[in-house]
Amino acid sequence: MSTHHFARKLFLAAPLSLFAVGCGGDPMMDQSLANETAPAEAVTETAAPADASLAASEQGVALGGTYWWGTAANGLTSTSIGTSTNRTCFLTGVQGNLKGTSWAGVGVFDYAGNWMIFVNQSNGKALSSGVQCINTATNRTPEVSWYDGQAAKLLGAVTSARRCFLTQVEAAGGYTANSDYARVWNDGYNWYLGGNLGAAGGARAVCVDVASDQGGWLWIAGNPGSFTHNLAYDPGGVACMLSGIGGNFSTSNYTDGVSIDYNSGTRYWEMTVSNSKRGWGNCVK
Repeated sequence: MSTHHFARKLFLAAPLSLFAVGCGGDPMMDQSLANETAPAEAVTETAAPADASLAASEQGVALGGTYWWGTAANGLTSTSIGTSTNRTCFLTGVQGNLKGTSWAGVGVFDYAGNWMIFVNQSNGKALSSGVQCINTATNRTPEVSWYDGQAAKLLGAVTSARRCFLTQVEAAGGYTANSDYARVWNDGYNWYLGGNLGAAGGARAVCVDVASDQGGWLWIAGNPGSFTHNLAYDPGGVACMLSGIGGNFSTSNYTDGVSIDYNSGTRYWEMTVSNSKRGWGNCVK
């Protein structure tokens, strides 16, 4: 484990719901970035905004930190991003190269009472993970893992408040085809984690109670191409996380993938997808 700098900024959010699919490639990112990047390592944290009191007044979910971790170093690199007491963390970004000679993975896990953001790989390529934490652990379920070839895994029964999101993705040949994906969903009765991968890989997920669903989206990028589209509008109290990812994650590039971020200039949560990737995002309040 190594220690890295933290850079604080502002954030928070509220309502809007929609379901949308975006195809094609609005060239929102510099295509020269498709070249291999130099090894780098960083972790950044984004905290609650100056107008966090607005979120409290609207009784929205309280954000518990937004993080990014990227490295080209081989092996498991991780760092603590704070307590898991009354706080739950989910995946918001997967970018770079999951293709290697053995298992690779990104995400967050609970260890000894703290959330750890991590990157694990063996190919020396750029790989990064984005994580969003929210300040609740109400009825949090145990983490469930699903791997290619298995039946969809049960996460828990549908309730009025249960929301489920990804915590990790893992690959040993999977996530290298446009058709590869893993996601969480519910059928009105139960929440599930599953998908379809052409080779070894999988994902992990956790559920927690959050009062209000603010909408779900699926965005798909053309190949080549990248674009950014809005998710939920956020005057305060909204959080958006990944409920699924798919596509070919085989480029050594910290911006080639799927990510959910907050745009303080527009007060919208946004999803960016690139080069055949797809992302499922859901927002809660």
